[in-house]
Amino acid sequence: MSSPQTVRDSAKKLVNLLEKYPKDRIPHLVSFKDVQISRFRRVAGLPNLDDAGNSVKEKKPSLDEIKSIINRTSGPLGLNKEMLAKIQNKVLNEKFTEESINEQVRALSTITTNKFRNYYNVGDKLHKPAGNPSYYQRLIDTIEGKKTETMFTAMRTVLFGK
Repeated sequence: MSSPQTVRDSAKKLVNLLEKYPKDRIPHLVSFKDVQISRFRRVAGLPNLDDAGNSVKEKKPSLDEIKSIINRTSGPLGLNKEMLAKIQNKVLNEKFTEESINEQVRALSTITTNKFRNYYNVGDKLHKPAGNPSYYQRLIDTIEGKKTETMFTAMRTVLFGK
């Protein structure tokens, strides 16, 4: 059984590693990095920070508060008792152990160091296929917003494959 202090220390290591994780190339409504940092800051006992680095108090209800609301009310939002029982049974209670957090630390560190990308290195034969050598570079340029295809170039690509 892991002590709460060792779980907090492991969560602090995970938060430090998550802060080094690169920012998403494509902006999303919710970022993996931000969600995981706020999740494990709670476990580590660290305050949540905003973009400027100031401490922010959470406005979202905790899991216990949600369970309490479900238990106290007979039918919020028009839900019947059977549906409430199903929801209550499905709500997870996160219990972290030192081992589970250390597994996540190892997984995240292998992702950030590109261990498997370097281990299973593919050559130019796959990155630049003979039939369409600029295909992957064109996809990356489109994702990064460097080049955009016009309707004519898109049709040319579909018809002729180049």
